[in-house]
Amino acid sequence: MQVLFSKSAGQSGKVLVEEHFVENDRGWNLSDDNNVVRKIENGKMVLECKKYLTGKGGGYWIKLPDFKLPANNYSVSYTTHWVKNMKTDDSYSPYGVILGDYYFLTYADGERRLLKLDPVTKKYETIVDWGVQSVINKKDNGDNKWEIRVQDGKAAFYANGNMLYKKDAVIPEGTSVKLYIENSEMVQFDDVVVKSL
Repeated sequence: MQVLFSKSAGQSGKVLVEEHFVENDRGWNLSDDNNVVRKIENGKMVLECKKYLTGKGGGYWIKLPDFKLPANNYSVSYTTHWVKNMKTDDSYSPYGVILGDYYFLTYADGERRLLKLDPVTKKYETIVDWGVQSVINKKDNGDNKWEIRVQDGKAAFYANGNMLYKKDAVIPEGTSVKLYIENSEMVQFDDVVVKSL
């Protein structure tokens, strides 16, 4: 397989990688066990976390194969469709994308959050706290189109064309793009595209 990596991503808008999950020709690490389902079905990446059933909690990610991010000036976009939540108490667990140590997360009720994992202590620092955003389609109200733009030492997070926040972020060159699901959620991911800015 070809590793798509471009240090000279100087052409604005150039597509560096795109994945539409027609089939698994890219070689995603798919699995189905007691804790998580990671599968490609009907042109979507379906992630279902079952850790809620075990009482352990926690999450899982799946890495975009054979691709590393450039140092700066790029966008990562993707579409999500929330399917279900195993909890019955009207609370939700997050899902989203991990870039480096940063977790760009959302919830089915329209909340969003940004966490940073300290690789030494393995503890999360809250960069942007919870907050419901009306521009995020909630639960069964349709797909959400997300974009993360990394430029000039900052990461901006967009939902359906609307900026949710922009924060300082250091995401090392060569970082992988990871799709993330937590605890009790089932979400479909599609149209993962990385472009130069």
